[in-house]
Amino acid sequence: MADSPRRDPADERAVLAKLLSTNAEFLAEVLHPAAGTPAPSVMAALRAARSLDNVVDDVLRSLVAQAREEGRTWAEIGEVFGTSRQAAFQRFGGGGIPPVPPIPPIPPMPEMPPMPEMPKMPKMPGWPPAGPWHRD
Repeated sequence: MADSPRRDPADERAVLAKLLSTNAEFLAEVLHPAAGTPAPSVMAALRAARSLDNVVDDVLRSLVAQAREEGRTWAEIGEVFGTSRQAAFQRFGGGGIPPVPPIPPIPPMPEMPPMPEMPKMPKMPGWPPAGPWHRD
């Protein structure tokens, strides 16, 4: 399996900066529309804020990854967020629970050989015993 090409942090930052500014501008327009423009619904404001929240989360993840690549510790990163190193790692490190690999296909069962024929049991004298419980 080939390794994915490394992204240039400067390019990633440029894309994230554009997303951040575009979403922030959109949210500002929704919260405070220009004079003479009807105010959008509160649902539009919620969607805009949620979109901005997602972009900010992507920016934080990218910056934390860059900080780790620069050799910064989880303790240092946690300090920036006012949390412990463990909390910082849980939020940004490790990528969460690793995906469960798919179950490999089960090979087909080989054909079973035929069962050998069992020899007939010899007749035993006096068996079965005679009595009221015996059926023929």
